Amino acid sequence: MSCFALFAYEADIRFGFDEAAVLTILPNYNIYMELSTASTTLVTTGRNALQKKILSLLRRIEYATPGNKQAWYDTFVSQQHLAKFLAVYPKRVDDLGSGGSTASSPSVNASETSGFVGSGYTKFGKRRTGVHSSEHDIEDVFHEWANMTGFLCALGSVWLPIKNRPGQHGIPADTRRTSMEPVSSDLHYCPVTQFIGDCLKYLVCQNEKFGLQIQRHIQDLLGHELNPLCYPILFDQIKIQVDKFFDANGQVICSEQNTQFIDNVIVIMRSVFEMKAQQAAQNSLEGPTTTTGSSNTLVVPGNNTGSSTSVVGGSSNDPNSSSTAGSGRGGPQQTNENPLANVIILEQLVLNIVRYARHLDTSVGAVTIRIRVCQLVESMMKRRDDLSFRQEIKFRNKLVEYLTDWIMGNSHQFNQVHALGQSAAGVSVGSGVNVTTSQLVVDQYQHLTRELDQASMEAVASLLHSLPLQPEESDRGDLMEAKSQLFLKYFTLFMNLLNDCGDDLNDDQSSLSDHHQSNNERATSNITSQTQQQQQSQLINQLQQKQQSLRNSTIVAMSNLLAANIESGLMRSIALGYHRDPQTRAAFMEVLTQILQQGTEFDTLAETVLADRFERLVELVTMIGDKGELPIAMALANVVSPQYMDELARVFVTIFDAKHLLHQLLLNMFAKEVEMADCYQTILRGNGLPTKIMSFCFKLYGSHYLYNLFAPILAKMFIADLRSYEVDPSRI
Repeated sequence: MSCFALFAYEADIRFGFDEAAVLTILPNYNIYMELSTASTTLVTTGRNALQKKILSLLRRIEYATPGNKQAWYDTFVSQQHLAKFLAVYPKRVDDLGSGGSTASSPSVNASETSGFVGSGYTKFGKRRTGVHSSEHDIEDVFHEWANMTGFLCALGSVWLPIKNRPGQHGIPADTRRTSMEPVSSDLHYCPVTQFIGDCLKYLVCQNEKFGLQIQRHIQDLLGHELNPLCYPILFDQIKIQVDKFFDANGQVICSEQNTQFIDNVIVIMRSVFEMKAQQAAQNSLEGPTTTTGSSNTLVVPGNNTGSSTSVVGGSSNDPNSSSTAGSGRGGPQQTNENPLANVIILEQLVLNIVRYARHLDTSVGAVTIRIRVCQLVESMMKRRDDLSFRQEIKFRNKLVEYLTDWIMGNSHQFNQVHALGQSAAGVSVGSGVNVTTSQLVVDQYQHLTRELDQASMEAVASLLHSLPLQPEESDRGDLMEAKSQLFLKYFTLFMNLLNDCGDDLNDDQSSLSDHHQSNNERATSNITSQTQQQQQSQLINQLQQKQQSLRNSTIVAMSNLLAANIESGLMRSIALGYHRDPQTRAAFMEVLTQILQQGTEFDTLAETVLADRFERLVELVTMIGDKGELPIAMALANVVSPQYMDELARVFVTIFDAKHLLHQLLLNMFAKEVEMADCYQTILRGNGLPTKIMSFCFKLYGSHYLYNLFAPILAKMFIADLRSYEVDPSRI
C-alpha cells in the first residue's frame, strides 16, 4: 500500500511548485497519501481495522480516473465469476457445463467455470482451486469474494455518470474534465447498476454451504459499505425487484423466495437510513479523527476450526464524515450533499413493501417481518428532512392507514394461531411431548403481537407528526366531515389500545403482588425456588416496562394526531375530558398536556381555515418585489419539470388573473425569455413555460375575439353555391 505514495511523490517532483497543477494531474492526492500511510494501522490495531480504514478511504474517492475505473471493472469481472462459482458449489464441473444452476443464481456455463478447473484457479491470481479442493481453499475463495464485493461497493461511485465536483482547491470543473470519461446519462447500462442488481439477486441464494453467508454479506455490504452516491441506483434496483412481486392487476404474488427477499431488503434499507445516526454516535465515542472500532464490522466465520477469518469493514459511509488528511495539501474532499435526496421512487417502493407484508399469513415469521416494516418506516421518518417526497401528505396518510390495521391484532388471526396451537398440542402424551405446547404457541404469538403493537405505534407516531389527515378521493363529498370521521377512527383505536394497556398493567401488578405473597408464605431455604421466583419477578417487571412504553407511544401518537388536526378533532375528542372512567379522563389530559408542551395553532379552529390557507398561499405566489419582479413565481418557473409545465401555466394564469396581475406575470415571463434567448429568431419558439402561458392566455381570452372575427366569414363560405375551396380539386 505504500506504493500509493509514489504517485504523490512523482506529482510533487513534477509540479511541486504549483499546487493546482498537482491536484489536476492527481485529483485524489490526499486519498492516496492516506492509503499509503494506512498500512501502519495493521501494526497497532490489526487487520480488521486496516480493512475498515481502506474501505472508508475508498468511499471518499471523489474523482474518477482511468486507473481506478479500470481497477473497479477488472475486480467486477472477477467477482462475477467468483459469485457464480460459490452460488452453485459443490456441484461438479460436468454438472456446471451441462447448464444446470440453482433457481436463485445466474446460470453458469462451461466457459465461465474454466478458470476453476483443469490448470487450477488461474483467473484470480495465485489461487489454485480445483474441483476437489480442500475446505480451506474454498473458504479462501469465499473470503476473496467478500473482500472483492466490499471493494466494489466502496468504490462504485467512479463509474457513475456524474460531473466532477469542484474541490476545496477551487479548480474549475472544465480544467479537470479530461479525468472523467464521458458516460451516458442513462444509468441502465452503468456497470454499477449491473453489480448492485446481481447482489440483490443473491439475497435469495439457496446454496447449501454458502447461501446464508452470502445473504448476510450482501445485507451488510449494501447497507453499510455502499458508496452513498450509489444509493439512487440501489433503491431503483430494489424497486425493480419488488415490482415483480405484483401481477398486472396489482395483486401480491406471495412465495417463500419473495418473502425472503423482502425481509433482507428491509434490513438493507433500514441500515441505509440509520447510517447518519450511527456515524454521529461513533464520532461522539471515538472522536473526529478516530478510524477504528466500528460496531458494523462483519466477521465471516469459517465452517472448519482451521479456516481463516475474513473481515469486511463496516465503517460509516455517510457522505458527511470527515477524516484528517495525510497531507497538508488541500485536495478534493467529500462534499456535504445528501445522496438520499436523489432517491425519487421511495414512496412507491415503501408502499409496495408494506402491501406485500399485509398479504402475508399469520405465522410468527410474518409478524416478525411486519415488525421490521414498522421499524423501517420509523427510521425513514427520522431522515425525513434528507429525503425527497413527491406527494408526502398522501404517502404518509396511506402508511398510517396500513400500519394502524396491525394494531391490537385481529381476532380471526388469533383464532387461527390458537387452532394451530391446539393441533400442535394434540400429540400423544406418551410420546413425551409437553401438553402445554398450545399455550406456548399462543403465548409466543401474543408476545409478538404486543411487539408489533409497539413497533406500529412508534411508526405511526412519527408519521402523524405535523400530518394533516387526508381522506381518500372517493370520500371527499364533505371534506371536513370526512376528515372528522377519519380522526374519530384513529382516535378511538388509540383509546382502545390505551385501555388495553391499562388492563394489562393491572394484571401484571396483581400477578406481581401474588408472587410476592406466595414468596412470603413459602419457605425460602430452597435456592432453586428463590432463583425461579426472582426470574418470574424480573419477567413481570419487563412486561410492565414494555406496556408502559407502548402506552407512552400511544399518547405521543394521539397528541400528534390532535395537534395536526385540531380543527377537525377537538370537538370529537373534547368529550373524553368528561368521561366517567377516570383512566380515560387521565389519558385525555395527558394528550392535552403533550399538545400544550409541543405547541399548536388554535387559530385553525375557524370555519374559514381552508379558505384562509389558500388565500395566504395565493398572496405568497403573487408577491411583487420593489422592482416589479415576482420572486416566488419565477423561482417555480426555473425549477418546474417539463411534465408539469402545462399545469403550472394554467395555475399561474388563473391566480394572477384573479388578482388582476396577469400583465405583470406576462411582463416577467417575456423578459426572462428575451434574456435567455440566443437570438431574436428563437424568442417564444421553444416549448418553455412562457410559450405555454401565452398559449393558455390565447385560449382563454382570445376565443371570443376569434369567434367574432371568423364566424361571419365562415358562415358565408358555407352558403350553398358552386364555389369550391379545395386546393387540389382532384382529391374531391
